[in-house]
Amino acid sequence: MMDNVTFFIYGSCHFSEQLDKNQKVGDGGYGIVIHINGKKVGELSGGYSSTTNSRMDIRALIAGLNYLKHPSNITCYLSNGYVIDTLTKGWLEKWKNTGFKKKKHADLWIELDSILNNHVISLQHPKKIVLSMDYQRAAQLGKSMSTLPNLPKDLTVTDDLILEPTDSAHISPTEPLKLTYIQPIFDSICVNASTLTNTGFIEYRGVDTQTGKIIFSMKYAEATNNIGEFLAIVHALALYKKEGKELKVLYSDNLNAISWVKQKKCKTQYQKTKYNQKVFDHIDRAVKWLENNEYNTKILKWNTAAWGQIPASNGKK
Repeated sequence: MMDNVTFFIYGSCHFSEQLDKNQKVGDGGYGIVIHINGKKVGELSGGYSSTTNSRMDIRALIAGLNYLKHPSNITCYLSNGYVIDTLTKGWLEKWKNTGFKKKKHADLWIELDSILNNHVISLQHPKKIVLSMDYQRAAQLGKSMSTLPNLPKDLTVTDDLILEPTDSAHISPTEPLKLTYIQPIFDSICVNASTLTNTGFIEYRGVDTQTGKIIFSMKYAEATNNIGEFLAIVHALALYKKEGKELKVLYSDNLNAISWVKQKKCKTQYQKTKYNQKVFDHIDRAVKWLENNEYNTKILKWNTAAWGQIPASNGKK
């Protein structure tokens, strides 16, 4: 089960100089308070000179995501309209397609993009919780960091010279903003396990994301959806490695399975019976493969809300 995470983020900047004709910079800081499953678990902060509000908010979000150890369901309170619009209106994907040519903060957007897809994120304006202790604490952290002496320099005159939308870009403070900006990488394969019940007969398959062509499939008399997805991911990794092919990206819509693969463990509570001996034999084989092999494939969560049903699905779950 995914953890429910809440980020309270505050970016601060005291503008003091003109970097170029389009951009002012100054001493800045960020603060973030993190809750997991309703319990406060941590605070993070940082500060830079020659920076902007936007960069402080992006850095805060990166710091929060890097703090998490597992794919999570995240609610992020963030007031920066430019950052929210970039993540909800398709701007980041467009910039990626053009190699971030002449786009501000490309270094941070690239870093953020590399870790976003492991999580399900909802962005919300903090208007309704601005007086909460957690948001006030984040603001205190961000503001205090921006006043420290000898802060490391964030930008130089050669960085980020193209004008961006302002931080006051209009956003709705009342409705949650879903993170749906990312488009699937079609040079990839996707996997899915399907069953009519929670346990029982199950089939998994791997398909070409672009064409939908079935690359492999497997059936079991008895298993769970999580087990099927776990085995499907490892099947894909092992198949491509055996055939000497490069597999850059693999999609699954099952975060539990993705997490198990990364931990090299099938953490199921499903019990072995005489009907599922085959599937447990394959689990043991898959775990051993993960322990003894390396791979460069990026395993990503399929964004069902934005892209619809994963192509590897056969209409059942």
